Amino acid sequence: MQIDCPCCGGEIDARHTESMSQTMRRMYFVCDDCGYRTPAGFEILFSLSASARPRDGVCLEVRPSTMLRGAVNARTAITRANMA
Repeated sequence: MQIDCPCCGGEIDARHTESMSQTMRRMYFVCDDCGYRTPAGFEILFSLSASARPRDGVCLEVRPSTMLRGAVNARTAITRANMA
């Protein structure tokens, strides 16, 4: 995963992650351009659809959404053609 460096605007890469819970991870980012290093949190907030294989102890609210836009929708939408 890459994001923009808040200091120099370059790309900072996730170099290491650690689990904080079943739905949250701490990611450590490093910028090769300016040497900036920082941790960041990544959390699963809710589900857009129910899981076909739910895990014991993990309860995520299902909030169906409207159609996603752009490339994300192409990767995440299940169409009737895909299911046939």
